[in-house]
Amino acid sequence: MKVLRGKVVVITGAGSGIGRATALRFARAGARLHLVDIAPEGLATACAEVEALGARATPHQLDCADAAAMERLAADIYAEPEGRVDVLHNNAGVCLGGPIEHISLEDWRWIVDVNLWTVVHGVRSFVPRMIAQGGGGHLVNTASMAGVIGLPFVAPYCATKFAVMGLSESLAAELGRHDIHVSVICPGGTRTGVLANARLELPERFSSWLTKALARWAPDPDRVARQVVEAVRAERSFVMTGVDLLPLWALRRLSIPLYHRVAGALTRWAHAALSRPAT
Repeated sequence: MKVLRGKVVVITGAGSGIGRATALRFARAGARLHLVDIAPEGLATACAEVEALGARATPHQLDCADAAAMERLAADIYAEPEGRVDVLHNNAGVCLGGPIEHISLEDWRWIVDVNLWTVVHGVRSFVPRMIAQGGGGHLVNTASMAGVIGLPFVAPYCATKFAVMGLSESLAAELGRHDIHVSVICPGGTRTGVLANARLELPERFSSWLTKALARWAPDPDRVARQVVEAVRAERSFVMTGVDLLPLWALRRLSIPLYHRVAGALTRWAHAALSRPAT
């Protein structure tokens, strides 16, 4: 989809982070945007920034984990004069971390609802309509490097992101006959507000170190957004946007048993070092 001017783009989780940055990128390309988020303040700010770039943005405040709300959203958008969606970016997501024995059933349900079911609802509500409208389209799902590497202390997060990876790969094979392309985006650490809104049960020093490391070394969301838009233009199916976890990813591709030994040793070392009393 080389030409984005005039295309109708729907982005969930658009009020902050990668979603907001991606909205601004599509706006600069001349797209017509529908921005979706559960938080009204961030949503209003994102829409104002899009319109300041001369693009059109319609806000939709809703919980993407609510199947009925997502179905109403799709129906409302298709009832508008454009009557179509060219790009759907399923981007809403949260983070949950901690030792597996401390994670409650409520927390498991929370992260599965947000990270997986929002994508499922997006697919169910929009993809049949995108097929029926004809002319092709593009589906973008935000996964994570934690969707290709099993990382310690974020097992529920990894589980949901691995699921998004598998769903995206299956859809890419299935939807090609309708000229609907599918991209799955796998960011590494990114400077977003995800940690501020996360549910973390980690040692205080570990959490503090993680926050500082992301603030210092992680890329800006706009870098990820640029690659999202490039993936849509180039009809690219798999995009890794960060380099921080590439060594572990390469090691896992080389040898899964070796990866498990190295990752386990690094985890034990980091936990011991960061749990020692400060001197």
